[in-house]
Amino acid sequence: MQNVKPGDIVVSDFDLYEHYSVVSDKISTDGKPFLISATKRNGTVKEEPWDIATQEKYTYLSDKQSNLSVAEILSNARSQIGKWRYSLIDSNCEHFSNWCLGLKVSSTQIVGASVGAVGGALLVKCCVEDPKPLDYLFGVVTLGFLGVSCSKAQPKLS
Repeated sequence: MQNVKPGDIVVSDFDLYEHYSVVSDKISTDGKPFLISATKRNGTVKEEPWDIATQEKYTYLSDKQSNLSVAEILSNARSQIGKWRYSLIDSNCEHFSNWCLGLKVSSTQIVGASVGAVGGALLVKCCVEDPKPLDYLFGVVTLGFLGVSCSKAQPKLS
């Protein structure tokens, strides 16, 4: 947390998924920066104290880069407070952080889950003699979670 600056993206590790937040220029009474992010918990974008946004999970600085100024990144982020409609598939925290940075609005976690799910279904089709719906469900869910896990960014060690 010592190296983060306003406009940076931080990633909180929630085990099964990662949560992306924009570092605010607003500082709470405990000296930690506020974070701006889209969450299912809020259903939209909010600017919240560090500990609420990260839920005290391991959080590290993302390597995402932007050509926008800090003022533009924060303006983008704040423009969506209460307006952004959270959706896991196409408007999640990673989509939001990329949008704030002026990057392609995408989510590596959704891509990883999709590729894993399709791979799981294909694996079942190829390897199970007479696959049942539960066989497909098992393959899709198992490889879907594996896809999300493989898509997680690796924190930089300092």
